[in-house]
Amino acid sequence: MSEQKKYIRNFTEEARAKQKQHLSEIRQKAMEKKREMKEITLKAKLMKLEPKIELAKKYDEYISNRIPQPTQEKEIEVEEEIIEIPKPRSKPKKKIIYQEVEEEEEEEIVYVKKNKAKPQESLDKTLYKSSQEILHNRIIEERIRANLAGFHVALMPREY
Repeated sequence: MSEQKKYIRNFTEEARAKQKQHLSEIRQKAMEKKREMKEITLKAKLMKLEPKIELAKKYDEYISNRIPQPTQEKEIEVEEEIIEIPKPRSKPKKKIIYQEVEEEEEEEIVYVKKNKAKPQESLDKTLYKSSQEILHNRIIEERIRANLAGFHVALMPREY
């Protein structure tokens, strides 16, 4: 018969010391691996940031070359201008004007307001509305059928 492995519950001091040492070695290896992984992720993040940092430096150089910075000898004075925005005027309402003409004829000048063409609805909106109407009609028909089916017995003539 095969021998079964016996598990020792009560370790000796030597076994406990060996186990602690073994666990501490594993922890050290795990901590080293964790440090290595952190370094790798930091390097990857820095690699992604380097082009952005270079672009920011180029932009700062561009701005500094583009705008002359004020020196002590030459001072650039900035004048603030207040710009007033005129308020939109409301359009005067058009009135009907009667003018008297010789020979006692009245000429009537009438200003007619033109109706602006309404913007056409999009195809999606019209399809949506038509499908809504179809569903509404279908619901009404279903309700009527249900009511008729329910009252069908009441409508049938009774035989005594």
